[in-house]
Amino acid sequence: MSFNIYVSGVTGVTKGGGLGSFRYSKDNCVDQDSFDPPALWKLIPSSPDATGVAEKIAGTPEDQLTDAVISGMSKIAEIELAHMVRTGVDLLAMHGSGGEISVYCVQKSWYWADTNSFVNFKFSSSNDPGRDFLKAIGPRLVKTELNNYGVLAQIAIALSQYDSALPSSASTNLNISLDH
Repeated sequence: MSFNIYVSGVTGVTKGGGLGSFRYSKDNCVDQDSFDPPALWKLIPSSPDATGVAEKIAGTPEDQLTDAVISGMSKIAEIELAHMVRTGVDLLAMHGSGGEISVYCVQKSWYWADTNSFVNFKFSSSNDPGRDFLKAIGPRLVKTELNNYGVLAQIAIALSQYDSALPSSASTNLNISLDH
């Protein structure tokens, strides 16, 4: 399964007096369901000598990929990407005063009504904005089945690009829309 992300934001006042804008969008983003460790092993180039020695000692790479190992790899990815989102939000909190990030999530359904959720996170109400942002969006991502590391990765990328585009004195004003 894949998802789409669309992000827009204001980047402060431009030289002409208007507001600058930021856009980021990507369709068909890879999510956790696309993670296939055996396929990833095949992408790693190997030399015949090193492969033969390693297989005699430890077995083939496919033998090492138990469900517990794959689950552990997925959990490490979630932790690292959550950390990247947290860092991105913390960096945005250093810009200007106040600011907010709105997140809208939609799970489209062909057989029933769509499931959606919305959260508006304000920087002024938090002493630890990165952690509080993740706590605010977490239940909404779960509700719409967007709680995976592919989504966290795309949010982290968007936050990083927005941080680069935002002048140091401008306040954060960002809208994130996710759907699948």
